[in-house]
Amino acid sequence: MYIDPQIKAFIDDLSALDMPHPVDLGLQATREGFSQLWQQINPPTRESVKIADVEIPGPAGDIRVRTYTPQGNGPFPVLAYFHGGGCCMMAPEDYDGSSSALAEDAGVIVVTPAYRRAPEHPFPAPLEDCFATYVWLRYNAAELGGDPTRVAVAGDSGGGYLAAAVTQEAKRENAPQPALQVLIYPMTDMGGLPTSRIEETMFLDDRTLQWVIDMHVGENRLDPRASPILEPDVSDLAPAVMIAAQIDPLRDEGKAYASKLRNAGVSVRYHLYEGVVHGFFNMGGFCDQGNAALAQVTGALQTAFRRG
Repeated sequence: MYIDPQIKAFIDDLSALDMPHPVDLGLQATREGFSQLWQQINPPTRESVKIADVEIPGPAGDIRVRTYTPQGNGPFPVLAYFHGGGCCMMAPEDYDGSSSALAEDAGVIVVTPAYRRAPEHPFPAPLEDCFATYVWLRYNAAELGGDPTRVAVAGDSGGGYLAAAVTQEAKRENAPQPALQVLIYPMTDMGGLPTSRIEETMFLDDRTLQWVIDMHVGENRLDPRASPILEPDVSDLAPAVMIAAQIDPLRDEGKAYASKLRNAGVSVRYHLYEGVVHGFFNMGGFCDQGNAALAQVTGALQTAFRRG
């Protein structure tokens, strides 16, 4: 199996640390460890981008959202970006590098909510906060210098699940569809066990996935709001761009969801990056393919907003 040399060096360095498995390490230590790691491997934060935290109303109190605003004159298109971490870990600031790069290169305001996380706030709390963020932007983006008629959604891993679920929720609630849904190796099947969950265990394994799924959705694995691939009708959803990693337990369910969307008549552009692991999109501090994927998403956003 081909492994990108930059990814191999990264994995070798991690292996040399001989750290306990995340499940054995425990949630709090794993949260701290992944946040520190993500901040280290992200691309450099763009100094020209204005980063600010603001509060917006949510279903269970105010939601802190981190905003990344490029230089220039607005109103700018808006990207609601939902961070990864299995709905249990990570925070918006762990993504300052990649979020500021998206803001500057695509010419958009990136808005990342600090949504409630499991297990303290299990399903559907993360989805409710992310959907509330999206709806707020559709009516109030002008308060941030954004254009409420041009809003896209994106997310990676657990955040990719949230982006897919928010898009479906918009249809259920008769809200406007986003201009684009960018699904970066999304979790789409909380109740399944695709082949890649068993075969691909480098960096992320199924033991970790089952741990966060248990904390997040518990017995609700087969609820379509928890497993977007189980939604019977996915027609009339926003166009999708899916970024996939070859060495990733989530590879198969992402590909299956892309096929389901395409079969329902949704425009889908699917891109599989060879020799990289789950999380590579945010590894632009050292990974050329991560930066290439970010550039690809930048181009897709610019095209979608021009059409909008």
